[in-house]
Amino acid sequence: MTGALDSRARATAERMIAAYGKAMTLRRQVAGTYDATTGAAAVTNTDYAVVGVLGAPSKTMLDTNAAQSSDMGVLLAASALTVVPLVGDDLVADGVTWEIIAVRATYSGELVAVYEALARS
Repeated sequence: MTGALDSRARATAERMIAAYGKAMTLRRQVAGTYDATTGAAAVTNTDYAVVGVLGAPSKTMLDTNAAQSSDMGVLLAASALTVVPLVGDDLVADGVTWEIIAVRATYSGELVAVYEALARS
């Protein structure tokens, strides 16, 4: 059962990220049906418009070699998303494509309030 913290924290996260974030595209590659003639499955991209706050990885992530200095941390409001970001998805911002290499969900009770993605170009 969801509570007051869920609705308030999720709404606050969405409002703050919308106000201070950057418009970008979450791109997911989806394999189609297998074609016996070509011996491969066609891959198509599905794009989703998202807004995220970009920032450098934390010092802890850098010190433990979990991230590189050129990596990007991206904070996404869960309630504003139509899909959950996954490892292997791409984020495209300002013409640069970043591959998501890690995703962490932060809960506000029963529901996810924000997703924190670590992305590498």
